[in-house]
Amino acid sequence: MIVDCLDHFVILVPKFEQAVSTYEVLLGRSADWQQVNERDGAATAIFRLSNTAVELMAPAGDGPGATRIRELLGDKPGHLSTLVFGTPDINDAHYFLHRRGMKPGDIVRQSVNGMGGTRQWARFKCENPDAGDVKIFMIQQEEGALPYMGSLKGAAFRLDHVVINTGNAHRAMATYGARMGLDLALDRTNEKWGAQFLFFRTDDTTIEVIRRLDDSMGPNDKDYLWGITYEVGNLDEAHERLALAGVGVGEVRPGRKAGTRVMRVSTHCLGVPTLLLDNNG
Repeated sequence: MIVDCLDHFVILVPKFEQAVSTYEVLLGRSADWQQVNERDGAATAIFRLSNTAVELMAPAGDGPGATRIRELLGDKPGHLSTLVFGTPDINDAHYFLHRRGMKPGDIVRQSVNGMGGTRQWARFKCENPDAGDVKIFMIQQEEGALPYMGSLKGAAFRLDHVVINTGNAHRAMATYGARMGLDLALDRTNEKWGAQFLFFRTDDTTIEVIRRLDDSMGPNDKDYLWGITYEVGNLDEAHERLALAGVGVGEVRPGRKAGTRVMRVSTHCLGVPTLLLDNNG
């Protein structure tokens, strides 16, 4: 098995402390890990969910890492940039992804100290241009993996799915299915919704790839990460919690999947289109 989970995804942000406090309000939980490393040029905070984790990354200092983050952000309040897939064996993953044309870079092993102790991991980046603007990493956690600590009332407890926009469904199938080895669980075109939907699954997480039927993206345009849907235990409780905290939220309405309800979030989402969902419909 090359991929056994979506270990985490990365949102780049311009101001670290402000972004952490904003996301604590949105998710209804405190960050599980924080670390500032001006030598590497980045400050990071991790929110552990039941099936993956959210990593906020901000520039720290004036090193090359900080410069690169600022370049990617521009003037945006946040940028959903990266998918980091977990693997049980980083060396095997590197070998197979090289054979399958994902163009893996060198394996890098890192050890960092932060809030809560020491964490160690090995990772590499996939450089295949077919992924477009979606940055793809593989990681093997070696020490200090963060456990899921449960959720409070009205809080987000898992990632339902993350959305990638594409203009070329066949290219996405090749990248995430044939090369990465993710399970293609659904390929459906819905004229009413104006899109073709591809659902790739790994462990308890879904990567949803959408090709719009209005030709707003051409087949040669670069894929990019677009939005996130988090699951909460009860959407009414989440609506009340967020509204009291001054967060802009829409009405609770039926979701596209039978038995679900969804609610759009218009503030406190770092510029990333965000939905909350429950299974109480």
